[in-house]
Amino acid sequence: MKLKKGVVGLVAMTLLLSGTGCSQSATYKAGTYTGTGQGKDGPVKVQVTVDKNKIKAVKVLSIQDNKQLAASATKQITKEIVKQQTTKVDVVSGATHSSKGIIEAAKKALKKAGASDAQLNKTAKKQAVKAKSTKTDVVVVGAGAAGTAAALAARQQGVKVVLMEKTASPMGAGTLAGGMFAADSAQQKAAHKTVSKKWLYDKYLDASQGYMNGVLVRRIIDQSGPTVDWLNKNGADMKLVDAGTGGSYAHQGDPATLHGYQKGGTVAIKTLINKFKAEGGKVYFKTPAKKLLTNQHHKVTGVVGTTATGAKITVHAKKVIIATGGYGGNQKMLNRYLGKPNTKGQVLQNKGDGIKMAWSVGAGKEGTDTTHYFWETFTNAGVKKMTQLVGDKYYMLNTFTAYPNLRVNTQGQRFSNETDTTLYARHGAEIAAQPKQTEYVIFDKGMLDKIKAKGTVAIEDQFGKWKHNPQFFMEFNEPSSTKTSIKQENTPVDFAPLLNKLTGTGVVFKSDSIDGLANQMGINQAAFTKSVNQYNGAIKQGKDKLFFANTKRLIKVKQGPYYAVKFVARNLGTLGGVRINDQIQATKTNGTAIPNLYVAGADAGGMYGKIYVDFEGGTLGFAYTSGRLAGLNAAKSIK
Repeated sequence: MKLKKGVVGLVAMTLLLSGTGCSQSATYKAGTYTGTGQGKDGPVKVQVTVDKNKIKAVKVLSIQDNKQLAASATKQITKEIVKQQTTKVDVVSGATHSSKGIIEAAKKALKKAGASDAQLNKTAKKQAVKAKSTKTDVVVVGAGAAGTAAALAARQQGVKVVLMEKTASPMGAGTLAGGMFAADSAQQKAAHKTVSKKWLYDKYLDASQGYMNGVLVRRIIDQSGPTVDWLNKNGADMKLVDAGTGGSYAHQGDPATLHGYQKGGTVAIKTLINKFKAEGGKVYFKTPAKKLLTNQHHKVTGVVGTTATGAKITVHAKKVIIATGGYGGNQKMLNRYLGKPNTKGQVLQNKGDGIKMAWSVGAGKEGTDTTHYFWETFTNAGVKKMTQLVGDKYYMLNTFTAYPNLRVNTQGQRFSNETDTTLYARHGAEIAAQPKQTEYVIFDKGMLDKIKAKGTVAIEDQFGKWKHNPQFFMEFNEPSSTKTSIKQENTPVDFAPLLNKLTGTGVVFKSDSIDGLANQMGINQAAFTKSVNQYNGAIKQGKDKLFFANTKRLIKVKQGPYYAVKFVARNLGTLGGVRINDQIQATKTNGTAIPNLYVAGADAGGMYGKIYVDFEGGTLGFAYTSGRLAGLNAAKSIK
């Protein structure tokens, strides 16, 4: 991970660490200054206040990134800049883009205050720290959904537990998810909405085409309901919601599997961690694990890591549970196991640390090529250009991902059944399989006119069925409410001004003719025209002979001007790496368990084939359930 440079000279360490010292070589123009950097989703504006010799305050005025990640970076980075009197501070793991945006903005503000390039390149010294050593019954590596569940479940069995997490606070995929699946939770039983375990098993079988650990899959399905009940008992606050309420229109009518977070994933996992601490568990944040300890008999005996102060910490333990979230943030591993092109996962701190540690002690590989392509997004370059023009309003373009418009790849070819685009896992995989992992959504003035007059409900009513039965949960720590969705889809919106502003960004394209649109997009004109004609012809004939779409739902491309919006594949993270058994123990390639080692969540293979299973709550369901089982099994093997 590449870090940013420093900003001021050094002083005596005791003064420097207190944030009250001043550097004899650092002279500023006293006052308050602002600077702007680039975060993940847009500009970051920072205000810095200095006197002649020191940085007195750093404040983030605006940031457009994910609220959870932005809050973590804002709190940590601004504090460290003042404390260390330098901008050469560590980025917050898991919030890299936000951190770098804040640092970049602070540096620009300090340049205005008179900081020289030499001052901006200085590094704060760190005090020498002593190595630490501790003993416990169980050590868990990773404080996401799987790791937190493992730690709490083990502690509630009466054993001593240490939980290690590389980030400053919980921010794994479990904090961003909407909820988890179950077959027979107490809520499902009470509502008479239990889900057939055969239906769930068949979903896994269809997605994997047999490339799965059937024994493990059945174990997870059987334990999903008890896991939801246990999580709610411990304060996670999940509620059963109908399928499709979060925007996956194609899931409407499916069994209700999703138990949605009511206060968001971050609150839920922090609640579980606080419960763990209240019951005597020990947590080390900002403490990445580096390697596993083994004895002369090749049994795992603990973990070696690094604390927030830089000290080496050795945790001797009877059992080790690894749950570090996969390798979606490790470009080298993505290239090796997924091939090129590929897309980094949404949680960049997940570097495959736990997977590699398990492999190093003989664990087998399984599911290394499985990743969670889901929905779609924009390129980083596209986001930067769009936010400079319209701020976060560019996000409104995502509206066009939810409707059955014509879609073509970079060669101008139609490549899928557009009525299934809200099967986001499957369509995400379809995009990932296209050249440059790219699709263009095509629409015309006729569609925009309908939305301008009546809202998107004029295209398709996707939420009206819940008018008298509102549903609610939190996803990405933001409300997902059918009341809000119904209001939004019935609100007229004129997209034309936004689209016009964003032409020329490489994301939005516009032309009065189909040929002209192809030229603007830079794709093969003949192939594109053929795709448009075939698509429109299918609608006219009432039969799609190419991809067998329901032509009654397809949206004509007939009235200029014509538009295209460019989207790319979106990878939530990888879903495998280490071979495990149904007891969540890491195993060798021959199935023999690695003594004392358990692997849960996205580090573990065997649940999926090439792609994610297409029902709601699958990934988080496996994370929490496998984590809970790992904790229970590890603790019981000690007692």
